[in-house]
Amino acid sequence: MASHCTPPLARTCALALLLAGLAACGDDATRAALTRAQATLASGLPAPYVEDLTIASVRVEGDALVQTIRSPLGDAIKTRRNPRIHELEQAEREALRDWCTDPAVQPLRTTQAHLVRRFIDRKGRLFFEVAMPAAACPPPA
Repeated sequence: MASHCTPPLARTCALALLLAGLAACGDDATRAALTRAQATLASGLPAPYVEDLTIASVRVEGDALVQTIRSPLGDAIKTRRNPRIHELEQAEREALRDWCTDPAVQPLRTTQAHLVRRFIDRKGRLFFEVAMPAAACPPPA
């Protein structure tokens, strides 16, 4: 038996297919932009971050560009017990906006990508991580 769509239903079906196609293209654009940014940023690693911290890697995880920052001296378990760790997290959340100025990150502003900084100790244990949508990056000066 043949399916018969009324004109309003046909328009709804066509619109749904169009939106699904645009969403898929958006995901592809985000993935491509993330891959380009990762390749550019990873080529110069490891690199110093601040004080004794080192940017160890940059990876794509889902819709996120994840920068892993390693402390060769710190201990995540001890540090997480410190009641002032939230102050460090807040400072890094604000500092994450500085990453937006990197030319490799700028193209992500128009995608669904997220920027993540993950702080780990010498054994790979998590201190904390901070994140923000790349779309929240301020426009270039």
